[in-house]
Amino acid sequence: MRFFISALLVIFFLYSCKGELNTTELRDSLIQTDKDFNIMAGEKGIAEAFIYYADEKVIKPAEGKQPVVGKFALMKWYEENPPGNERLVWYPLRAEASGNLGYTFGGYELHTKTIDGLRDTVYYGNYVSVWNRKSDGSWRYIIDTGNSTPGPVSITAQ
Repeated sequence: MRFFISALLVIFFLYSCKGELNTTELRDSLIQTDKDFNIMAGEKGIAEAFIYYADEKVIKPAEGKQPVVGKFALMKWYEENPPGNERLVWYPLRAEASGNLGYTFGGYELHTKTIDGLRDTVYYGNYVSVWNRKSDGSWRYIIDTGNSTPGPVSITAQ
């Protein structure tokens, strides 16, 4: 009987350890998700990517407006405010994750036309996204926001 209980405890311990990812694995999976998100935006468009990767309870700040709250509201917002011919490219520079929460921070480039529509231009900025890890292991952003910068973004240790 003692052997049986010991064996059950060892099996339980091994099984419980197997399902958890360490913080490095979580961070790596989050960075890959952010990169996949960027790829989808390039291939299928900004709106489709931002809707696909949004959590059901997403909060999306909008410049000069009230934030968009909830995935259905985000879908409606993109219907009413479809992206033009701009191309948004971003790259994560830092990420951290623990348990079911994580964040990514990086830089972006918005390739578009000047206000008069006559010339191509690039606007730069940084972003931060807060992510929720779902029960299936996928990541969905809860909050995504950013601001403009005078040039490409980099991080230097201080």
